[in-house]
Amino acid sequence: MIDISFQMASAPTVPLGQRRPMAVYANAFDVTQIPVKAYEQYDAVMTPDVESVRWRHRIVERLQNHEAPRVFRLCLFDGKSILYSAAPLDLPDGTSGNYTLVVPGKGRVTVKVARVAGETVTFDDLKKFLTGKISDQTPKVSVALNLLQFIIRQAPNLKYPNNGRAYFTSGGSKDLRGGLQLFRGFFQSVRPAIGRVLVNVDISAAAMYKPGPFVDVALEVLNIRANARALSFKKHSKEWNILSQFFRNVLVEIKLPKKTVTKKIVGLVEAAGRFPFTQESEDGSSLPTTVEEYYRKTYNIRLAFPDIIGIELSRGSGKNTVIPAEICTVAAGQRYNRKLPQNMTSMMVDFSKFRPEKRLEMIVGQKGDRVQPPTLEYATSPYIQDAGMEISEKPITIQGQLLKAPTIFYGKKQSADVNNGAWNITRQHLHSPEIIRAWAVVDYSLRLDQNVIKAFMDTLEQCCTARGMCVKAKPSYKRGNGVGSVDRDIKEACALALVSAGAPRGYNKPPEVVLVILPQSAADIRQDVKRAGDVTLGVSTQCVREDNIAKFSGRQLDQYCNNIAIKINARLTGVNSIPSSPAYDWLTKEDFMFFGADVGHPGPGVQNKPSVASVVFSYDRHGVKYSATSRVQQPRQERIGELGPMVYDAITRYGKVNGKAPRRLMFFRDGLSEGEYAGVGELEFQDIKEAVRRVWAEVKLNDPPPLITYLIVGKRHHVRFFPTNPQDGDRKSGNVQAGFVASEGIANPIAKDFYLLSHGGILGTSRPAHYIVLKDEIFNFDIRPIQEVAYTLCHAYISATRSVSIPAPVYYADKVCARAEYHFDASLRYIDSDGATVASSSSCGKQSFNLSQWRSGYAQTHSSMLARMFFA
Repeated sequence: MIDISFQMASAPTVPLGQRRPMAVYANAFDVTQIPVKAYEQYDAVMTPDVESVRWRHRIVERLQNHEAPRVFRLCLFDGKSILYSAAPLDLPDGTSGNYTLVVPGKGRVTVKVARVAGETVTFDDLKKFLTGKISDQTPKVSVALNLLQFIIRQAPNLKYPNNGRAYFTSGGSKDLRGGLQLFRGFFQSVRPAIGRVLVNVDISAAAMYKPGPFVDVALEVLNIRANARALSFKKHSKEWNILSQFFRNVLVEIKLPKKTVTKKIVGLVEAAGRFPFTQESEDGSSLPTTVEEYYRKTYNIRLAFPDIIGIELSRGSGKNTVIPAEICTVAAGQRYNRKLPQNMTSMMVDFSKFRPEKRLEMIVGQKGDRVQPPTLEYATSPYIQDAGMEISEKPITIQGQLLKAPTIFYGKKQSADVNNGAWNITRQHLHSPEIIRAWAVVDYSLRLDQNVIKAFMDTLEQCCTARGMCVKAKPSYKRGNGVGSVDRDIKEACALALVSAGAPRGYNKPPEVVLVILPQSAADIRQDVKRAGDVTLGVSTQCVREDNIAKFSGRQLDQYCNNIAIKINARLTGVNSIPSSPAYDWLTKEDFMFFGADVGHPGPGVQNKPSVASVVFSYDRHGVKYSATSRVQQPRQERIGELGPMVYDAITRYGKVNGKAPRRLMFFRDGLSEGEYAGVGELEFQDIKEAVRRVWAEVKLNDPPPLITYLIVGKRHHVRFFPTNPQDGDRKSGNVQAGFVASEGIANPIAKDFYLLSHGGILGTSRPAHYIVLKDEIFNFDIRPIQEVAYTLCHAYISATRSVSIPAPVYYADKVCARAEYHFDASLRYIDSDGATVASSSSCGKQSFNLSQWRSGYAQTHSSMLARMFFA
């Protein structure tokens, strides 16, 4: 239950900017008939446990179509351990029964099916919930919604690789190289709305292990163009570690003369053909042999490459089996669940990118499409038909509004015209430009001539001056030595800059900024630069890539240098611009603070790295200057464990800067899922309240405590909007225009929420942000001013001259989490993927985690950087 509490008797009168009505399509489809049947629930426990969701689905499919079709026909399976049936199952023992079948990679698996005592699942409470007769999403309502998910997903999940929420097919697949390929598919999810149930359908994509001979795939992973002999690696070599991590828990098919068996890889073995072991003979004696000799005598298979690596398979009881790599084939249909390398991530983005009209066409589908969307199969799905459920084939139309863009004020009382989320600063003076008294260049480039660098720095200086900044000295220049010497390079560059600027002897403040020129691929150097600047030395750094310096000229170079100039000004505590709208101006008339908060988690499957929580907060009267703080906490813990102390520090810092306390706090929380609204959201709101009480008590303030609005900003959803009229879309991208906001027709029945498309789309289909207002003491749940304030803050991101997809404080919090890698001691190997312990899905129990070790190895931001927006 979400507690929506009201502090004021009525909402304040808040002035609002202009907005006009606009209709759009949404990728959601009406459930025109909710099922009428009641369902029985059963437990389905598999022994031994089967970790793979796809194999669990396959086992249920075998029960339905081969082993016991009369018993299990049209059962619904949740992918874990629950079965639903619209009719009582005819089980051997009445309410329970055991079924044994052979599963590739597992051998014999017994499925114990037992009726769960309790009421049958009906949809009566769901119908009452949708019509407002029940105000809370009760357990019965939640179970009914989950059952609807299983009904729509069951047919495709039994046929295709899936992750439960989306399924993927090989139609239109793309080769990624590196042992991977991309599959397209469809996401589908049932969502309640006011008075209706919707099915959200979207395009999805997944990385898959490439099927084929193990040897060929391994060579491709290592990018080796040679034959199998190249795979004769020693244990723990670089290549060994890459392949061990890549193939861990992957299923392979082992081809023997009379059968093919499927097994899971648990490790690698060097020179597998020479691997010695003891073989038991028929008379009970034991004889020493090797893998090569065993396969020759037992299967008449002569190994061509006995000296290359082999694979190790789990056999239970602590014993493992060694298999030659050359007789193994990577099984088809396996999803790659780990983080993709950077070069593959960009290919995944390109693969998933479609113009809005094309995306909607793929979702709605047409008869004869190579990959049929689920929308065309709902009418023929036996599970949907059996349930008596009906789903429209046409996407819904949403009635929303287009908000007027805020005004962007620059210096000299100038303002910029915003066009679909973008504006130009070419003729603008920054609102509060800063002074550069001394600055330095550290050059790590591989190909740039010093004359090219000098010309670039001259252009950058001209752009800084044109924007109103005062540059009092030429930058000093130092040639950097690379990884391992970055701290020393920056220290020496700072000293040279002060000498060049004529600083008096004994002056020990660092120069305003150190500009670092990086090679095209230099993640290690950049990490060292940011750690040195943000943590160790306390000096602002700005990185630029040599390829950008080399390729830009004329207007493009001016634009590039203008973008760098506004970043530098902000990092020197200057103000680039100030956004303004009626609701925003009303909110900021009182003393206020904007907060953004996020938790960054380690990659999928990584269990020996912590999560990092960040909080950013504004401390100026315009809401554009921010400071940041961060903490280390348990892996995958979503609640910010030290939120109270972090908010306490933020309010205390605000008081020191402004000499007074804030009257309004607007808190934007990134990343919470629907299941965490009531739990995590409520607890964090109380943490904020407690931090306020602590400050007021310690300072002995007589002023009333600030009003607090706490809202969640969601990005990980699949709702998309499409223009119903091409004239309402952006002419270049075809997306709905920036400023579109919608709540009616798609709103959550138990929370005040809305979708806001705040940025102009460039490529692909723009994703709106989803805002859920959990607590609102400022506007008393009038979401119109909240929409306008959120939209205005999307124009306040200091590093851009276009609106962004989420409010600036949320964006900053996300970036602070991403920069956590610069704060950890190098000995902890936080960034090193080889140092990550990737847990298999078969891991049992909770692994121990030494949080104190990570906390002690996490350095906080240098004190001189706290007022500087180093993270933007």
